[in-house]
Amino acid sequence: MSASRIVAIHQPNFIPWLGFFHKMSCADVFVLLDTVPFTKNSYQNRVRIKTAQGEQWLTVPVLTKGRFGQLTNEVEINSATAWQKTHLATLRTNYSRAPHMAEVMTWLEPLYNDTSSLLATFNRGIIEVIHQRLGFHADLVLASSLGCSGAGSELLLRLVQAVGGDLYLSGPSGRSYLDLGLFEAAGIAVQFHDFRHPLYPQLFGDFVPGLSIIDLFMNVGVAASARYLSQPAALPDIVAAQTMQANTSMPPEDHR
Repeated sequence: MSASRIVAIHQPNFIPWLGFFHKMSCADVFVLLDTVPFTKNSYQNRVRIKTAQGEQWLTVPVLTKGRFGQLTNEVEINSATAWQKTHLATLRTNYSRAPHMAEVMTWLEPLYNDTSSLLATFNRGIIEVIHQRLGFHADLVLASSLGCSGAGSELLLRLVQAVGGDLYLSGPSGRSYLDLGLFEAAGIAVQFHDFRHPLYPQLFGDFVPGLSIIDLFMNVGVAASARYLSQPAALPDIVAAQTMQANTSMPPEDHR
């Protein structure tokens, strides 16, 4: 029996958390879902990092006034403020004592020089670089390039079929909304992503799950980060072999 072609699907979020990239590591094809309506102040344009004062949002300003219902690939970045400089200064200040800050900033800072006017394009650029640096094999595909219509389970099924998948890797909340009968009738198997958030060294006190993957990079480096994502519960040489369920402070829309 030939191996399954595993497909995962998710919105192109802004510098996403670990669970996003763990799901990517499990897939053969990762579809960036840029054809669904944008949700303001979601993880599509903001993410949390950790500071001495607690968690802090990094937010990409976007134009939303009079644009209700705009699709993810239509959302424009608001260039009226110097938000890129603010983000970079915030990262340098709060991760100045992180052991891998210099390493990370050498490739992250140029990404902020991207002049793309569209949020999805900007996010995609960052996701692609992180994907490459982690050494993942999944093909990254834009949903908008596939010409699939529909909504809900019907759209997800069509996207899986469009990239030749025979196994759909759903987020855990798919158990409550997926039409499994639709997938079964089409001969597409469904599995649910099971991600246990690893503990790793962090600055500023108690461990906080659900942060941007940048926090992991800053603290342990890219090479070690790939190991956390590939086998998060078996890393005795880096941190005690403990894991925690990522159901607290977990980005709620990372369940596509």
